[in-house]
Amino acid sequence: MRTAWLSGPGGMGVREVDEPGLAGPGDAIVDIVYAGICGSDLWSFRGLVPHAEGGIGHEFLGVVREAGDGVTGLRAGDAVIAPFLFAEGECAECRRGLQPLCERAGIWGKDWAGAQAQSIRVPYADATLVPLPYGAGELDDELARRLIPLCDVFATGTHGVTLAGVEPGDLVAVIGDGAVGISAAMAARRAGAAEVLLIGEQPKRLKVAEAAGAATLHVSRDEDDVAERVRDALGGRAPQRVVECVGMQAAFDTALAIAGPAASVGFVGVPHGVREIAPMRLFGKQLRLAGGVAPARHYLPGFIDDVAAGRLDPSPLVDLVLDLDDVADGYAAMDGGTALKAVLRTA
Repeated sequence: MRTAWLSGPGGMGVREVDEPGLAGPGDAIVDIVYAGICGSDLWSFRGLVPHAEGGIGHEFLGVVREAGDGVTGLRAGDAVIAPFLFAEGECAECRRGLQPLCERAGIWGKDWAGAQAQSIRVPYADATLVPLPYGAGELDDELARRLIPLCDVFATGTHGVTLAGVEPGDLVAVIGDGAVGISAAMAARRAGAAEVLLIGEQPKRLKVAEAAGAATLHVSRDEDDVAERVRDALGGRAPQRVVECVGMQAAFDTALAIAGPAASVGFVGVPHGVREIAPMRLFGKQLRLAGGVAPARHYLPGFIDDVAAGRLDPSPLVDLVLDLDDVADGYAAMDGGTALKAVLRTA
């Protein structure tokens, strides 16, 4: 089979590797039809996060080819979607819907084979994979654009909204104009926020957020007085909920600076270079701060129901669909900012 292959920083291509096979009764083999390129993959592509030479990618949907004897909820031919990490499903944390805290959890392309590939072995298949209400033949580009964001970025944005405690009528600020930030803005609107302000750097991406119902504020990376501009944009008001979707120190500082008294801040941007969270900044304004890895498997069934019913359409997040052989072009487009999110046809 063919798989995307990261040979080192900036080195992306496709290689032939052995087909996966069942290794245990709870396994399933999935023939991947579509896979996503995530913004977090770029950290490894850029050499900022260590990644051994090999497969990469953690967002996929496909068709079950074979299931082990212990798999009861899936059968060959089922169309399925996967969260960005697998978990065993029976531990206390899994039962609480906190699959990333499972001791046996792992991320595709990091702790397991990469999912930007033509097939993959899935452990704990019943607990990990979610059946889709579509036939295998219905998995086309249009449907993939609606579904692939659910694997990670839309789940992560939604988790940021959950951590921030967004409720109907709230004033919400979202920091970051990547796919996760725009997802958070969409999720905040779905949660009933009265107003959502997304703060970002790229005008093209801000337009996507505006189409999703958010107001936007364009800032430059080296801008010092973002907090004052946010207050001006909100007519002197301060957000009750803030969702930080970048993971850098400057973004974290901005989140704490713009949050109003007794506000809640949810952070889902994977921290890179965040070295300081001054306790007095929280204490003085009585801020609540919560962050963590999104339990995408917990959110997926509801997302899928909403997509199928027409209540949710995250397809605007995907602006590039390519064949697996063109994976290097997909990474280059996302790395250069000309694409927000790319999806690969892997079949």
